[in-house]
Amino acid sequence: MKNILIIGSGFMGTSIALAVGNKMTSCVEEYLPFKDFLIKQNIYKNIYNSFDEVEDRHFDLIIICSRQKSIPDKINEASKKYPSSIITEISSSKNFLKKHNMPENFISSHPICGSHNSGPKYSDGEIFKNKEVIVISNSNKFLSEKIKLFWNSIGAKVTYMDIEEHNKTYAFLSHFPHYFSFIYKKILEEEKIDYKRLSGESLKEILRLSESDKDLWNEIFSDNKKNLDLLIEKVNKYLK
Repeated sequence: MKNILIIGSGFMGTSIALAVGNKMTSCVEEYLPFKDFLIKQNIYKNIYNSFDEVEDRHFDLIIICSRQKSIPDKINEASKKYPSSIITEISSSKNFLKKHNMPENFISSHPICGSHNSGPKYSDGEIFKNKEVIVISNSNKFLSEKIKLFWNSIGAKVTYMDIEEHNKTYAFLSHFPHYFSFIYKKILEEEKIDYKRLSGESLKEILRLSESDKDLWNEIFSDNKKNLDLLIEKVNKYLK
């Protein structure tokens, strides 16, 4: 895939652009501080303020790296403008997608990598090497194979899951650890324990997750609440 459009060029979007490693990638970035940084770094072929400004007539792949609440509208907008392009997004929880009728040229992805830091200045083109990308099973074999080839091309491995299996698996493997880290940090602060000075490396690693974008993770926790509640019940059983 030679001509790629990334919508939302924060940490993940710009990491993808760096991993692709050519000047055929363009982006839509509305946040001016991010846009100013990206212009100076000369990472993208084109940088647009809005989707309406995008002038290319075709993209092989459109990757939406935006916040959850805006993703369905962006998918449908992209599909209408570029019906022959493959469209994917990279959100960590997928329940919200079930509330919308997704277009035929859309397939969902979830790269299992990232950082507690946000913004393009922390981006890392090597972050996908030997990492898993979960692709939500799709009856369209052409889409499934094409998106697999793309993720493979930047060094990632692909596993297919249905949407329910994905949401439960990552409630256990990702969402709950972040949830616990946010809560644990709040408790330490309420107790006025000087954890930054007195703790060892293991505790610092647990609390590192709480440095992530709180608004982003609140969206994930809310979207995957059913599976998180199930896991919390299991934790309470063993605590008792």
